[in-house]
Amino acid sequence: MARVDPELAARLVLQALPAAAAKLPPPLAYDITVDGLGTWRVVVDEHGSSVARANGNGHVNGNGNGNGNGSDAGAGRPLDFRLITDAQGLALMAAGGSPVRLMLGGKVRIRGKRRRAIKLRAMAEGETASLGDAIRAGAELDTDAVFRSLPYLIDPAWTAGHTFSAAYEVEGVGRWVVHVDDGQRLRVDTDGQAATTMRMGPDTYRDLITGDITPAQSIRSQRTQIEGPIYPATMLGRWIDRSQGRDDDELRREAAQREVQARREGIWGAATPKGGDLLDYRQLYALWERQNWRVHELDFSVDREHWLASPTEAQENMLWSLGSFYIGEERVTADLAPFVRAAPTGEIESFLATQLVDEARHAVFFDRYGAEVLALDAEDLRGRMLEVQSLMLPAWYEVFDGGLRDVAERIQARPDDFDLFVDGITVYHLIIEGVLATTGQRTILDYSERHDIYPGFCEGFGLVERDEHRHIAFGVRFLRDAVADDHARGEIVMRRVCELVPKAVHVFCPPYVDGPEEFVSYGYHSSQIYGFAYRRLKRRMQVIGLECPPPEDLMPGPIASPEEARAAGVPV
Repeated sequence: MARVDPELAARLVLQALPAAAAKLPPPLAYDITVDGLGTWRVVVDEHGSSVARANGNGHVNGNGNGNGNGSDAGAGRPLDFRLITDAQGLALMAAGGSPVRLMLGGKVRIRGKRRRAIKLRAMAEGETASLGDAIRAGAELDTDAVFRSLPYLIDPAWTAGHTFSAAYEVEGVGRWVVHVDDGQRLRVDTDGQAATTMRMGPDTYRDLITGDITPAQSIRSQRTQIEGPIYPATMLGRWIDRSQGRDDDELRREAAQREVQARREGIWGAATPKGGDLLDYRQLYALWERQNWRVHELDFSVDREHWLASPTEAQENMLWSLGSFYIGEERVTADLAPFVRAAPTGEIESFLATQLVDEARHAVFFDRYGAEVLALDAEDLRGRMLEVQSLMLPAWYEVFDGGLRDVAERIQARPDDFDLFVDGITVYHLIIEGVLATTGQRTILDYSERHDIYPGFCEGFGLVERDEHRHIAFGVRFLRDAVADDHARGEIVMRRVCELVPKAVHVFCPPYVDGPEEFVSYGYHSSQIYGFAYRRLKRRMQVIGLECPPPEDLMPGPIASPEEARAAGVPV
């Protein structure tokens, strides 16, 4: 950089000056003048260090900045020396060039007590200060210099296999487009086109530079807005962290998970048995799948790379959000069996048998994803399910244990109790599938498709969603017929809705928020999530022939109106 773009290199060195000055032994006061860039005064005393820009007359502008309570630069202490150089001289000196050689070549000049200038050697001792260290020490953030330095910071080898353009927009500061071209050196400009745009305020950018917040926290809290595919933003963030030595833990995590992904690839496939042996359970399952949509044929290759690129914090958030489906699909598979036995007609029994197979397939879909993409630790389905189950919050257990499992066990004990069967269909099809599943599916799918992430998951989850709509249609038809046959059964449905829905919707509340009244999840405000869930429930209850309770009786927070949802571009 000192040879190719010396001015940029000098700007970065000057930006890091407050952190470097903190290493100097007191007392010391000097000016550093860089041709074309300006003069800075550095003062170090027993209270700390300070760095301030000086004007053309040698007067300090403002109070300076630094890492302590150092003297107001120049006040009460004469300068020990003045260091005069140009941008290339400063950059070469910072890069380890010999000061003597630079002085002999006329690149660096010292006026004053030269022996005092020997103290500047301390700046090069110990670990090199990062940009975050410099900002925390009081440096003025030169955002343009930071972005223009990315081609020098990011190793072109890291970008192999990647081609994209992503824009950073820092409000009130500027816009920079980073062009990545498959192993070539990055290019940065200010007016190019980009498929991905990251928007943030200057305070957010500063906090990201210093590491006070992580990119995942910034996105989750809506301090950073991403438009377009999210994967390029993730990769750039990882490469920038790697250039600062902050990606080591993620690289180790990625390597470990990549090994697990490779070892488990195709575990739900249909490999030919060796030596005439019988098909194993997974092969039998794959053989059956060929007659329907097939979990083992979904392509997770892009998903694996997206997952590996996701920082640990983002992975933990996704594991929680998918956990309700991961464990729930296995749970509803087991709990549906008593319903099949208790079916009041052969036609209902036949449908519920197909649904039982559907739920088993959904459970396998999530398990294959957990094994081959999410790289969970356990080596079998139940072990991985228990691993994810540890992330579930009390609301989930209230719904699936206190609601579904309880009614399934009672149906198993009294399979001829039709009213109990009505209660069970209300819990299973109207509330768990109709309120929880469809709302969660739409939220996650819309977010993933909008940001172009996890395409294999989106394809499979979309097929799961299609199956669930068929299940819900059955439940609504059954409840409508049951209520039409005996209107008193409407009280069973109403009682269960009023009891369980207020508990069930707490499942939408992420573990990192303070309460269910108001939060943001997958880019949606809680009022939008509650509004979607409530309107679906209200519509289905109207078809059944029942009046839905008001939203304030069912939802823990306000709901967005259809007009507000449409204006925000979210599902109604």
